[in-house]
Amino acid sequence: PGALATKCIVVAALAAAQSAFFLAQAESVMARATDAVALKARSAAVCDTYANQGARSAAVLPFTSALSAFCAAATAAVVELPWLESLATLSGPVGTTGQVALVSVFPTLGAMFAAAASVSKARCEVDAEAASQAASTLALEYDKYDAEEDPVLNPFRGVVDLIRITAKNGIKVARGRSKKLLSSKAFAPLRAFLKILRKLGRRGGSKKNEGNGGEVATATVLYS
Repeated sequence: PGALATKCIVVAALAAAQSAFFLAQAESVMARATDAVALKARSAAVCDTYANQGARSAAVLPFTSALSAFCAAATAAVVELPWLESLATLSGPVGTTGQVALVSVFPTLGAMFAAAASVSKARCEVDAEAASQAASTLALEYDKYDAEEDPVLNPFRGVVDLIRITAKNGIKVARGRSKKLLSSKAFAPLRAFLKILRKLGRRGGSKKNEGNGGEVATATVLYS
């Protein structure tokens, strides 16, 4: 019923509402998709960071291996060369101490280099595990999570959180402005009046307590 113009207006309004509803639905899906892409990009960046850190830790491993090989070769050279026999000709503890020092210096250095390499290897393993854990989030199936455990943005929940934050900030600003306004000179008579009322209330309460205390003391004397 009604004129054609009224029908057209009603149909246009319903069409606009329907279009806005489906637009909101599409924007909600797009927001989740954008957040999922950003989450994957962040995971990829974290994975790349740990991978680069592991590469830095592993950069010294070839050098420590070369130093260990050098120490092994130097130990073999010391044993084969006639230096030990020359030190053995020295009498007393000097020759023995020299032989021990000459034989043990390079193996000791090799052990130290091997320990340094093991520390660097442990760092590489930790960084590799962290990079693997970060990379595992790239293949998550986000549809299998509940509403509370879903790592992807929930548009409605995000909007509610933003409104809550805005309301808290607004209340905080309103309280600060109200305190500043009440502390101004314009409200000085009102503050003085409220202070007088508080003092009168405290005095009345103290007198009442004194009266009650006297009654209690009288009753105690009569009872005794």
